[in-house]
Amino acid sequence: MQRIYIKCLSILILIVVGSTDLQAFQSVSVDLKAYKRIDKPARDEVSGIVRVPGKENHFWVHGDSGTKNRVYLINKEGEVLKPKKGVELKGRENIDWEDIAITDSGELIVADIGNNCSCRTDQALLFLTTELGDKDEIESDSRSIVYPEPDGFVYKFIDFNPDAEAIFWHEGEVYIFTKHIFGRNTKVFKTQYQEGVQDTLALVTEVDFDNKVTAADLAFNKLAVLTYSSLWVFQLEEGRGLFEGPVRHYTFKAEQVESVGFLDEHTVIIAEENGDLYQLNLKQ
Repeated sequence: MQRIYIKCLSILILIVVGSTDLQAFQSVSVDLKAYKRIDKPARDEVSGIVRVPGKENHFWVHGDSGTKNRVYLINKEGEVLKPKKGVELKGRENIDWEDIAITDSGELIVADIGNNCSCRTDQALLFLTTELGDKDEIESDSRSIVYPEPDGFVYKFIDFNPDAEAIFWHEGEVYIFTKHIFGRNTKVFKTQYQEGVQDTLALVTEVDFDNKVTAADLAFNKLAVLTYSSLWVFQLEEGRGLFEGPVRHYTFKAEQVESVGFLDEHTVIIAEENGDLYQLNLKQ
């Protein structure tokens, strides 16, 4: 049930992403109205959602720090499917799981990358198969991430491990958005896998997303980037960078939206931390 209403359509705007000028884009203000709420226990501090390939109404979700080390299979209506208690990642603690993505081959990636305290040096990406069936638990492959040391004298004495809450998978790599602390820019990094070994992340660009980035998803040749007050949708085009194609910008008021996933080519599902589900039509 679609319950999002256009309030106004702004004039065309020009923004800069890093050193790259983007073409003008349309900004739409929308009212988000929850159509469902995720059932317990999957709605505890929802922090990531991703669509199951081939099943347009099924999604994997997980909770934030302090919740159980489980992923849950739900449908579009927020109902928890089998197993009802979710699937436990054996031997993994939910230190600060912040987002979830899926590879081309069908592996789930749970991003244990949160660092609110600026005290962690053990952020990691957890890879697990989606061929879970009715299993109650599953093994996962942990791959640590290491941020490149920024320029500056102070970074010679401290570890640079920023807080981050959003990832997506693209062309064999995981992309990570930091949650900026100083200034407005979000740093975008990507992994550099060589024969399955994780090297230091590579800085791709810096982006002014107008607020802190909390989630991302890439599907249907579109990249969705969620902040606390907006959604950015970039159309991917051959021969152009991730943020160089046409872009739509949707603004809204919400309490704490931390998850976004594509339902289909023209629709995304946004989840509030408390489990409320919103549906946004991208044709607006």
